[in-house]
Amino acid sequence: MQGGMAGIRYWVISVPLGSSSTDGSSIGPVLSLKCGEGYSDEGIQVAMKNPAHNKKSRKSRVLLRARIEFEGGPSDGPIKGAGYSTDMNMSGCSIECAQHFRPGMYLTLRIHLRGLVEPVTVALARVRWAQDQEFGVEFIQFAEQDKLRLHPLFQELSDDEPLEDRATDRGTQEEPCTILVVDDDVDVLHLCVQTLTRQGFTVLRALGSAEAMQICSSHGGMIHLALVDAMLDPPVFQLRAEKRSHVRVHGPMLVQGLIEKRNALRVIMMSANSKAGLQKNGIEVGDIPFLKKPFSREKLLATIRQELESCRFRVAS
Repeated sequence: MQGGMAGIRYWVISVPLGSSSTDGSSIGPVLSLKCGEGYSDEGIQVAMKNPAHNKKSRKSRVLLRARIEFEGGPSDGPIKGAGYSTDMNMSGCSIECAQHFRPGMYLTLRIHLRGLVEPVTVALARVRWAQDQEFGVEFIQFAEQDKLRLHPLFQELSDDEPLEDRATDRGTQEEPCTILVVDDDVDVLHLCVQTLTRQGFTVLRALGSAEAMQICSSHGGMIHLALVDAMLDPPVFQLRAEKRSHVRVHGPMLVQGLIEKRNALRVIMMSANSKAGLQKNGIEVGDIPFLKKPFSREKLLATIRQELESCRFRVAS
């Protein structure tokens, strides 16, 4: 295949190294060669592409929604705009954005994180993939002080956590599990709902305890699990004339109310505070499964699946 841009001509040669399927397509590793006039200093680039080595083996990323400004792209049509991250680690991130990108484009990023006055600047980032309204970038170059500001977010992540494809291991004949997500942080709520929906779960969302109790009371189907923020802030005051069927409460009190209505409900709690930090604020999580924010997509899915499986085995026994 011949290609080129900005006066550079090159050829791509793909050589399958594995076996072929019945339709003639390769099902093993592929050796791709890019070579041609001025393509690189060496004149040739070699890349191994193996279908088995996909996103499942990447380093874990924190589910993180932050505003990201970007600029760059080809000289004949520079791009400037902004979007929001969906996940991130020290190597790169995924960004929601309506603009169109091509893999291989180079950008400068400014990442606006909560608690930081100045944005973290990534001087050079490369677009690795693009689809629909989302694209992924690899961080190539940024200043040491910006690395130091970004690093604390990812200290607790482990590498290469498995990411399963199925929303549930309960068999193909059963309906997807329904999960209620409750968080007064709209960014965390958005990312959790997006992650679970993409995995095939049916997701109900609530921005507070009153809304969660209303959903729990009115939803006609089964709710298998609730993912609840422990530090749901009740309002400073509630007017007596305010028409609410449920008052706003912290996470543990909400959990008690949810279980009273649906005693088969499984619960996972989450918080930016540790369990010790929650205790100092008078909030007891107890033996309820707990996720410390920020957490990775893989950690979220693994914890949910483990809790759903434990529920299934209890019912079976």
